[in-house]
Amino acid sequence: MAPVLTILVGALALVVALLFAIVVELCRDVRQLRDALGILDRPMEIELGDALGGAPSAFGLPRPLDDLPAGIVLFLSDRCATCDALASGLAGSVPRSVWIVIEAQGPQAAHDFLTRHDLVSAPRVCVDVASEIAGRLGLRTTPVAFRLSEGRITGATTVPSSRYLSSIVPNPIRLERSTSSVLKEEISYDKIV
Repeated sequence: MAPVLTILVGALALVVALLFAIVVELCRDVRQLRDALGILDRPMEIELGDALGGAPSAFGLPRPLDDLPAGIVLFLSDRCATCDALASGLAGSVPRSVWIVIEAQGPQAAHDFLTRHDLVSAPRVCVDVASEIAGRLGLRTTPVAFRLSEGRITGATTVPSSRYLSSIVPNPIRLERSTSSVLKEEISYDKIV
């Protein structure tokens, strides 16, 4: 009975090892497919040159960005499939710390893009029909996100997916009102002797 049990355990171990090897190979195949389809999140940092540390309005972006504590300016194009997917992922709702610049071939193309993605009346969306803003920044590719901090351009990266975009959107955490400030308001100092 013992030799049969040993053979059975050995066969079971061999099956488990074979199944493990199959799972590893399947994971490699999925990664290769994602790579071939271009859906891997592989953002590339963009060298900013003269734009680094500059005020956004100096490059034609809206002046309120000069006072933004933290944010993202996302450049999308009406001729880019990834941009189309990113705009669809927004579902007509632009996050609070995100501004969008749409580069379009013309006014009608811009309107069609905005309408298709329900962004016509969305806040913080501007259109760069003549690529004037992109030209001032030296931008020749999309989708790209420029990072802003304290009203200055601090970095830029390509945006390969909605998943990556959501990971780089600044979401500041606000502290609640401290109990010491509440106590100070409740205590009248002229009553204390």
